[in-house]
Amino acid sequence: MSARAAEAVIGRDPQRAKVLSAIYSARAGRSTVCFLEGTIGSGKTALAEEARTRAASAGLTVVSFADVEAGEHVCDALRRHGPAPYCLVAEDFHRAEPEVHAALNKLLDAGAFGPEATCPVLLLMTVSPTVDPLARRFAKTAAQTGTRITLRGITRAEMSNLLQLHGHRLSEEMLTRIHTRSAGNPGIAVTLAGACLTADDVSASTVPQSYLRPDVEHLTPPLRTFLEVLALDGRNARAGQLADVAAQTLRSFAPEDDQAMETDSLLDALSPILTGNGREVRLSDQTWREAALALITPARQQLIHLLLAERTTGLPRARHLAAATPESDPGLAQELEAQGDAALREGNYSASAEYLALAMRVSRGEERRRLLISAGLTMGIAESPPGVIDLFAEIDLLGDVPMAAFLRAGMAFFTGHLDAARSLLLSQLRSPRAEERVEDIVRWRMLILLCSVEIAAANEQSAQAAVAQARDLGIVPNTPIDQVMARVMVMHEVYALWNTGAIDEAISCLDVFLIEAADTAEHTDALYFRGRVHFYAGHTAAALDDLERAEESRHQMVVPAAAQRGMAEQAVMEFHLGRWSDAILRAERVISMARTTRDWRGLASSHAVLAMVAVAHADETAAAEHVDWLTHHVTTSSALPLYNVMTALAWTARMSGDHERALDVFANFRRTRLYAWTDTVGLIGWRALEIGALVDLENPGPARLAEAERLLKVFTQKVAVRPGLPLPYGHPLALQAKLFAKRGDLESAVTDYRASIWLAAEFPHIRARLHHALGVVHRQRGEHAEAEEQLEAARNIFAQLGAAPELSDVKSRLLSVAGRYASLTPRERDMAYLISQGRTNREIAENLFVSVKTVEYHVSNLLPKLGISSRRELWTAAAVASQRTSPPDQTPGFSPGIHV
Repeated sequence: MSARAAEAVIGRDPQRAKVLSAIYSARAGRSTVCFLEGTIGSGKTALAEEARTRAASAGLTVVSFADVEAGEHVCDALRRHGPAPYCLVAEDFHRAEPEVHAALNKLLDAGAFGPEATCPVLLLMTVSPTVDPLARRFAKTAAQTGTRITLRGITRAEMSNLLQLHGHRLSEEMLTRIHTRSAGNPGIAVTLAGACLTADDVSASTVPQSYLRPDVEHLTPPLRTFLEVLALDGRNARAGQLADVAAQTLRSFAPEDDQAMETDSLLDALSPILTGNGREVRLSDQTWREAALALITPARQQLIHLLLAERTTGLPRARHLAAATPESDPGLAQELEAQGDAALREGNYSASAEYLALAMRVSRGEERRRLLISAGLTMGIAESPPGVIDLFAEIDLLGDVPMAAFLRAGMAFFTGHLDAARSLLLSQLRSPRAEERVEDIVRWRMLILLCSVEIAAANEQSAQAAVAQARDLGIVPNTPIDQVMARVMVMHEVYALWNTGAIDEAISCLDVFLIEAADTAEHTDALYFRGRVHFYAGHTAAALDDLERAEESRHQMVVPAAAQRGMAEQAVMEFHLGRWSDAILRAERVISMARTTRDWRGLASSHAVLAMVAVAHADETAAAEHVDWLTHHVTTSSALPLYNVMTALAWTARMSGDHERALDVFANFRRTRLYAWTDTVGLIGWRALEIGALVDLENPGPARLAEAERLLKVFTQKVAVRPGLPLPYGHPLALQAKLFAKRGDLESAVTDYRASIWLAAEFPHIRARLHHALGVVHRQRGEHAEAEEQLEAARNIFAQLGAAPELSDVKSRLLSVAGRYASLTPRERDMAYLISQGRTNREIAENLFVSVKTVEYHVSNLLPKLGISSRRELWTAAAVASQRTSPPDQTPGFSPGIHV
């Protein structure tokens, strides 16, 4: 076969590396099995074709099994096609003819892939899920050599490249929809992109099921039944139990196909679409789940659910029982409602909501309506948007206009549509016959939800008015759900107080509430909130104490959405306090939780943190990703997350040196309702970013500097009123020092910088920047020892934070012409210059007419003085190399061995 350039498959770099390893193993005379396994559309055929081409280019004789005559010994057939080594290709082995099986079995039994093989062969196989014994033997052989290659979904970026190669240039939203709907399967993605569907049509498309159907139908009865059990179970489950259910199902529906269920073989065959550790597994590929469910009969599905219910407890059991009950079952409904009430009392609102929704599913008539209301309310206090959305189709069954409007408003709120939620609630509360049509308990619930909406929208006066109206109704909550809503109302009152700037009163209310709400989910939410209030009031120690307690409680009892919100704000605080590693882990955890809960709360603040850290760490790819999200994908209307987004966009622009962009962010911010709100609650730190951006412009001009001075006076007055507020972006005194330095008043700049460093004691990053700025001013004044002290302090903090660009800048200043080099003796300067030119100690000794030991002595002294650990660092120090315009022996006043 003639060699030609290999056409590379999009992505698959790790898999390609294993293929190449197998090729060169065969080239070295070692027989190897390269086992490419994956579902239809995964790209295994394309990768095999690339492997064939690369094998031929590497000098292997490539032979397809189609070219091997039946009955002929494989090695003899290979020799007829050319010299060793060989690449023998067996594509779609799961569909291979018996002759191919026999030939390969004979090859394996003859030890063709052992260390003593005389006919070096690379066996390149492509296989879809199968329990064929020979395929499993080859899979095991390949696993032993590390060349068993499992192809799963490709990444979103790889899919974008693949679709562009096929002529599809898609919007970001469409690309995301196709990647999600296809589960990363290249074949399904190309089919969806070629179908010219809208984004919504892609999400609802049946293309994945149709595409995978041939593979599902081709599975043997045991494997297909096992797949069906996995699809219906939907959780991490014990593999042995699932195999037992599959065996029992198979015996019930197809006794003639009753075969031994070898669990390991089943798991091995389905490994491309499973996740787990072998003991507990889960069907991770949603497209395969849908394809399997689309082909299963109702009777078979019911039996599997019943068998799974016998082997599970708690919510999994409840789900299987409800799924196996096509008609109403009052007894089961009563059992599930009781479990929901118990979960509610334990503070597990999400579980309670699901139990009640399942009870509703197996009820009819008035009971169904009653349970629908209970489930809707519980999903509301559980802050569970997916659950609320799932109930939307049932709302029309209520026959109660006010209650239907209330549930629809809840759904609008939990999906971020605050205006729609407000409109639905007010249409009922302000209708002419509201007192007649709306019961007091329903009105009370509506007012609590309205307060939630107004707090999210930062309309504190409207929120307080809603709470006051709810109080005036005098409702005494009797049911467990309404008792939770009463606690939620108290939390709303506290939020409203904080939003109006009543900080001390908010903290006092929280102190009382935390005692009254002990051992409830609201207790943890209140701890997160009090920690937030303490932090922005300047009580850092109290804030950290509350956050630590909230973190401990989060693992026991908390609403997931509240945990997301609390953790995201905690990540923001940790970023300001210099705990960047903790902030990263927490923000990433929130984003991961949001993917599971499909809840938007906490996402904006988390992306804000990750954007700032990425810029500080010089991670350009991550920074671009998070800044893009903050710029184009923020859906929240809540004030504090929006404030975090604004400051993050300005901060990242400042750190990138784009001060004009930062000023544009502030100009837009000043036109929003948040501008006045930040002063009310004491979030005034952003003003330091704005003033700093004005001063740091390349050519600010007199007008811009005058504007900076005016804004600085306003900032100073606000800090004077509330001096204890946290200022993570700098104190007015630091900005005054910056202006002094700009005008050339270096003495005043030094005084103010020193004071501002003490004022920034709690915020390491800004403190390091101030040390750096003060070091620069000392350099300008010729105070090199003081400059080194400040720059070293900055270097140490930047190193701890991992702030790479700023660390590099400080290091270069420490090695600059006017810096540490000035502290060297004349002889040490000569040697530093020669070292920077790459000279060895012996060459330096010859050049300067001194002994090698003398050179070693001086080098051991000068490296610590320059703050570096090796002479290699000195080679790259351009500052040292630029000390002289000519070598030492040509410098005026230089005499070998003598310095005047």
